[in-house]
Amino acid sequence: MTGNGRVIVIGGGITGLVCAYRLRQRGVPVLLLEAGAQPGGMINTVAKNGFLFEAGPQVPRFPLALWRLVLELGLESDFVPGDSRVPRFILKSGRLHRAPLSPTAFLSTRLIGMGSKIRLLSEPLRRSNPPSGEESLADFVRRKFDADVLDYLVDPFISAVFGGDVEKMGVASAFPFLERWDREGSLLAGAIRSRKRGTGADSGEQPARQMHRSASMGVTDSLPTLGNFRSGLAAIPNKLGERLGDSVRVGSRAESIEPIPSAEGRGSEWRVRLKDDKYLEATQIVIAAPAYEAARLLTTVAPSLSRALAKISYAPMAVVSSGYERSQLGHSLDGFGVLIPRREKLNTIFQVRNSSLLPGRAPAGKVLVTSYAGGAINPKFVEKDEDEIARTVEAEMAGVLGITGAPSDRVVWKHAQAFPQYNVGHAQTVVEIRKSAEALQGVHLAGNYLEGRSLGDCVESGWRTADEVERQIVAATEQRGLEQALR
Repeated sequence: MTGNGRVIVIGGGITGLVCAYRLRQRGVPVLLLEAGAQPGGMINTVAKNGFLFEAGPQVPRFPLALWRLVLELGLESDFVPGDSRVPRFILKSGRLHRAPLSPTAFLSTRLIGMGSKIRLLSEPLRRSNPPSGEESLADFVRRKFDADVLDYLVDPFISAVFGGDVEKMGVASAFPFLERWDREGSLLAGAIRSRKRGTGADSGEQPARQMHRSASMGVTDSLPTLGNFRSGLAAIPNKLGERLGDSVRVGSRAESIEPIPSAEGRGSEWRVRLKDDKYLEATQIVIAAPAYEAARLLTTVAPSLSRALAKISYAPMAVVSSGYERSQLGHSLDGFGVLIPRREKLNTIFQVRNSSLLPGRAPAGKVLVTSYAGGAINPKFVEKDEDEIARTVEAEMAGVLGITGAPSDRVVWKHAQAFPQYNVGHAQTVVEIRKSAEALQGVHLAGNYLEGRSLGDCVESGWRTADEVERQIVAATEQRGLEQALR
């Protein structure tokens, strides 16, 4: 299509990049503004001395939406699949236990006692009344099961995936299917029904499955479950940046947005103020920045929307990626990595064994491990300087993996506001945000704070937003044509 006027996308993470890329594909003039030195958000790959260090996701899942993007960008030949069947480990009292991801493993695990197992298995026979308001995930699990299930089966996964705090995370906000199954009578029965229907528990994956059934791109059921690229995950934002070309402007921070009168013959309806009081005008604006940045941009033009956006909290995260000689480790490093419950009282919450999962992550004779620390349960830790963070995390993991000596190489990242938190009340906040945003014709919000934080979710969000932008441009063009015809 041909669009009248320019679309400005604010924020060069995956969501913003995909939105701008899709609009440019469709012939819509678009400009993406990224405040940082390069697009990609938390995705950043550093190649150093034969190691491949990743700042954000290490071995992410590739659902249909993300894989379609890989194919469109011609990156499939660079893709390196990982093995989703490798074991995950959970630390308990200083010892590693396999995460019980199958019925047989659950029955034999020593992470929880027999009483906890009986409570899990007998859950369909027991009823408990939920509170009137939204329940935290911790209270939900304690009500349905017990503290050991919470501490050693739920908490470590929530910390690793969300960087979250189970005491604050809302069941209805983060896992609405659990609340629904509980309301219908039983979690186990709900899980079994869902498995039989083939819809899965995670409602965020359902659109991808629906797309899968109707896809016409030659994408088959043999989609890779997880993986990365030979050149690192930054291959995706780098390639998107290449395709966008001069439609990307880095080092360009938007200060605010404001409406401008639409005069005869002018297509611009919004103005973005940059530093030094420079302005850009557009008919449509997409704010694909984090919620706190969107709140800042909308403070004056939409104060109620800004306040709603400011309610969303973010968890900080420190990432320490360390390379060692293989001889320094007293552990085989088999498996995906280690999940560390808060009950173990460590700063590290999750560790990935990069060189065991994928080839090309470390030179011959060396290994690479990446550890995450801080999160919503320990935000002050991320305020420490990088050297102290690295020393603390590496000392903790040395005790877990039997590592002797310092790493030969390392890279440390500090993300002060890494992951949006789906805490109690988040779902209602999103309703408020969407309702307030409806009043801003020509302004669109997109991002992982609204729905789904995986890479696949972000890609889908970018696509949907591009569709809505195009729809509004077409509608406005048709309306102007009709008005001119009636004169």
